[in-house]
Amino acid sequence: MEKVACAHCGQDWVRCYERKDTGKKFFLCPECESVWELEDDLQEDTDMYLSEYLLTGDPAKDWEIIAPCA
Repeated sequence: MEKVACAHCGQDWVRCYERKDTGKKFFLCPECESVWELEDDLQEDTDMYLSEYLLTGDPAKDWEIIAPCA
């Protein structure tokens, strides 16, 4: 995947992550925690954030249930 700067914050590269529990993959900016679905255009801004996407109810644990894609 070519590097794509975050369209939301511009402070980091968008990277592929997956949920450890389901294996579902998505794109994430580690800096601002903006999320894109795989089919979304990474050049477009998003209104989705990691805590909203994962719906764990505990944003402090969100990073424990995701991992970078292999």
